[in-house]
Amino acid sequence: MFVKKCLFIVLMALAALFSLPPAVLAVTPSLPIPVRSEKIASVKVGETREFYVSLPDNYAASGESYPVLLMLDGEINFTSGVIGGLRHAAQLGEMPEFIIVGIANTDRAKDCFPEELTYGDGSKAGGRADRFLDFIGAELVPHIDKNYRTEKFRVLYGTSNMGFTVVHALFRNPELANYYIAASATLRVPYFLANRDQLIRDFKGGERKLALVMGEDDFPTILSQNGELKEACDSIAPAGLACRFTVVANAGHVPANALLEGLRRLFAGWKAAKPSTGAGD
Repeated sequence: MFVKKCLFIVLMALAALFSLPPAVLAVTPSLPIPVRSEKIASVKVGETREFYVSLPDNYAASGESYPVLLMLDGEINFTSGVIGGLRHAAQLGEMPEFIIVGIANTDRAKDCFPEELTYGDGSKAGGRADRFLDFIGAELVPHIDKNYRTEKFRVLYGTSNMGFTVVHALFRNPELANYYIAASATLRVPYFLANRDQLIRDFKGGERKLALVMGEDDFPTILSQNGELKEACDSIAPAGLACRFTVVANAGHVPANALLEGLRRLFAGWKAAKPSTGAGD
């Protein structure tokens, strides 16, 4: 009796399966596309630079073009956890899908600051940020635009010292991206501190948005100087330059969800439209 009952259940299940419309039977999931690793022999920085590319899961099938997320510190920030969070948020309609480009470091200390700094222990950092940004704008971005279906909309993301590089890029190379996200940006750079307010007043980059993200348990100087930058932008920035400020609860330096939170702030209210230079809130 038991065997007959089991056989009946199996037959009913098979009958139900074969009664489904062909379109339903043909549906297959959009599997993640493997990450691509590429290299460019850069004239701007005089060395070969490696970068990683993650495409939206439905990139091949959609035929659509996508905005580009340029991620500094690629070997640190370009992880399955971070990328998965962004893909999930896009599925929920909180932000668009991105072509994500992680730029690996060769000499991070040189690339993060435009001027060379000397620390208390005698070590040095900086001096090559401008050339590094020229590599991104003049060599990497054209390569991505040529080889992938891109929209002319970009986000630049960096953390800690590279968070400063993002802020520096906003004022030096505003055409590089539409949105800029700096996580726990280190802003104690003499040139920037001396010229910050004038840089903000003289900004002529059009519609651009900056998101400053840090943890509530971040370094005191990070919290104070990022707060001062936010206040300065709010009080003296010309029309078109907007700054968002987010402190992540129960987090320290460079919160794990800094990029996701920054994008959520910048794309708040995005569901009604595709990203543009004035999209978001």
